[in-house]
Amino acid sequence: MFDWLSTKNKTQVVISPSIVVFTIAFLGFVYFLFSIKNILMLVFLAFILMVALNPAVNRFHKKLHLPRGLSITLAYVLFFFLIAAVTALVLPPLTSELVRLVKTIDLPYLQSMIGSNFQFSNLEIGSLVNQFTSSINFLVSAVTSTFTSIFTFITLMIISFYLMLDRPNLYKKASWFAKNKKQIAQAEEFIDSLEKQLGGWVRGQVILMASIALMTYFALTILQIPFALPLAIIAGLLEILPNLGPVVSAVPAIAIAYINFGPGMAVAMVVLYTVIQQLEGNLLVPKIMRKNAHVNPLVSIVSILIGLQLGGVIGALLAIPVYITLRAVYSAWRNSHS
Repeated sequence: MFDWLSTKNKTQVVISPSIVVFTIAFLGFVYFLFSIKNILMLVFLAFILMVALNPAVNRFHKKLHLPRGLSITLAYVLFFFLIAAVTALVLPPLTSELVRLVKTIDLPYLQSMIGSNFQFSNLEIGSLVNQFTSSINFLVSAVTSTFTSIFTFITLMIISFYLMLDRPNLYKKASWFAKNKKQIAQAEEFIDSLEKQLGGWVRGQVILMASIALMTYFALTILQIPFALPLAIIAGLLEILPNLGPVVSAVPAIAIAYINFGPGMAVAMVVLYTVIQQLEGNLLVPKIMRKNAHVNPLVSIVSILIGLQLGGVIGALLAIPVYITLRAVYSAWRNSHS
């Protein structure tokens, strides 16, 4: 505690040693968390994957009467199969359209720069050695980065696997901090609520992005707009930004339509993206994003901007899940003190 010892000439402040110890311990704990922030982000990503896949795992476990470990493995297999199928369907035409887009864009200055890089007649031996050294360094860096990414991905899958395996008893870990049965029951309620909110948002967002991408692709294909697939993928990815995303994704489509077909088709693109945005806001979001998974659009945009500022792309991707987690923590605290 603080004590003030006053005299006529001076005031002395006495700080309790326990406050000093607590302050140092708290700052040390904050520094420790900052030092392992990458590990914490990995564990949080594993938790997000767990809450997204756990309903499927429960379904396999209860309806097919499979052991929980086998149910998790089956969920993983279906998850990777879905990713591989989408990649196999989308990647070849996407690559073809991107190549066609590059050929369509005429950049003589860039082409002259690329061509000049292949003129080696005037290069000296020293510059050749420097280029060779930089190439070796780049190769080593690429191999190291690839190995690190693979190791990180495998670690993510393993952590998520064990989280799903222990999911039915996860709330019992609260006994490390409290022995009160009421508090353990509140921990179970909190984890169930967080899974419902966070898992619902993740699954709903994926469905929403895929729906917008498909709607945009079919509409652009019917109108014979060039580069329909890249434009549709952009529309789907930017769907993570409520209200702002559809506006941003409409800009390249309007530009391409104007360049190829004139102002009439550009106006048609404005109408098309407006219709898609209205369908999203009035039909898809109320149906897909249920009440517990819903995040206010303004909060979403601000959260993503804060995450981008603090943690780059990964921070932006984790911004809304972090907000949902903090919202669930606050709700649980408020309910426990009401």
